[in-house]
Amino acid sequence: MLFLPNEDAVLTLKQQLSAQDYAAGCQVLEQANSPTAKPSVRAAACAAGAALSASTAPLSLREYGTMWIPLLFMALFAAIAVWALLFEPQKKWEEKLREFAGTPLLGLETEIAVYRDFFLMKNQYEQWQEYWTEFSSCLETDRFVAAAGTGGRRFLICKDSLSETERAALSQAMQNTFAFSYRRSRTKGGKPHG
Repeated sequence: MLFLPNEDAVLTLKQQLSAQDYAAGCQVLEQANSPTAKPSVRAAACAAGAALSASTAPLSLREYGTMWIPLLFMALFAAIAVWALLFEPQKKWEEKLREFAGTPLLGLETEIAVYRDFFLMKNQYEQWQEYWTEFSSCLETDRFVAAAGTGGRRFLICKDSLSETERAALSQAMQNTFAFSYRRSRTKGGKPHG
């Protein structure tokens, strides 16, 4: 049931997300909420494992007369690092594009009204309301305002079509709403290359 508020909306806008915008916004939000989701962090951890494995090669040669086991682990960690840096970001990008294609409602023009305590969304088939208390964090970049919710829910606004005053009003509303769980990033974000 929709609750019709007595207060005026902080911002009302219409947007139609493209598959690229959706994938970019999701990627930026996931990487901001989990440092280990960044390809460079995963690759660095694997590179450290490879270096540690390589450092045990002389000990293995002296104690066991062979270096194959440490070198095998070194090669395995190096291969995983290359995969994490070069191939995994593209795989995740394509996964988000498939998610967008599999949910036709995401691509519809949607009217969004942002209020102090909640937001309302409406497209030609449905309308719904979500309270900000159901979202754990908010990230704002130069292109997006994205909030991560429970159960995989996301709130995503692409700021490309907003005026400067609308951007400022939205930014201030998100800062006031999320307080300590609000982050502002200067990255444009959303590259499939990591």
